[in-house]
Amino acid sequence: MAELNVRIENKQYIHGTNVLDNIEFNLAAGEFVAIIGPSGCGKTTLLNMISGLEPSEAGSIVFEGERFYGQMCTQIGYIFQQPRLMPWLTIEQNLLLVQPNSRPDTISELLASVGLEGKQDCYPRTLSGGMQRRVSIARAFLINPKLLLLDEPFNSLDAPTAARLRLLLIKFCQRQRCSVIFVTHDLQEAVYLADRILFLSQPPSRIVHQESITLRRPRTESGTDELSWQAALLAKHPSLLAGSVN
Repeated sequence: MAELNVRIENKQYIHGTNVLDNIEFNLAAGEFVAIIGPSGCGKTTLLNMISGLEPSEAGSIVFEGERFYGQMCTQIGYIFQQPRLMPWLTIEQNLLLVQPNSRPDTISELLASVGLEGKQDCYPRTLSGGMQRRVSIARAFLINPKLLLLDEPFNSLDAPTAARLRLLLIKFCQRQRCSVIFVTHDLQEAVYLADRILFLSQPPSRIVHQESITLRRPRTESGTDELSWQAALLAKHPSLLAGSVN
């Protein structure tokens, strides 16, 4: 399990627009944190900075006591909005890109655990969108990450497929005991999955509210307690999902 400390004074895009402003939060070991905010507020940029894909010019990102300086940490798994599979490689070859020394039986077992038994020699184009997402989940967990970043991984999927993948994510996180940062637009999804939710404002974005979710696990996506919790939150803070907080 991993501990993360994030402090970003500001982040500008290349054309000078300030997208993040005084973002500061901690992630406890084994904690699942969801981030919700309006489109274009820098949620993906924030994940890229935490992963090391984008530099943090002003501020600091400390992972397990060590400060990042723009390098990609091998203990961080990242599931992007799109599967990002290499179309000219088989599924097994795609997985080997992140862990070249993986044994064939390890890859076979991992694919079977995500419902893709016997698919290691297939090419991405032969798989459905949901199956490709499962490959991306398997790829992230192949490295046994201490920290897992997810950028709206279930967006645009049909409801049954998304529900199955959420259950799969919960199963993997419990098994790996990893810390998680999950970006979503869906409050119901956040309540179902997370221990805590961070709400971002319009850009230049800052954290305008944090909410700990005290519901017991296991949870139900559309359960009475979960829906009541959402209704109470929105009644107390009606502007959180309206994209109007400045």
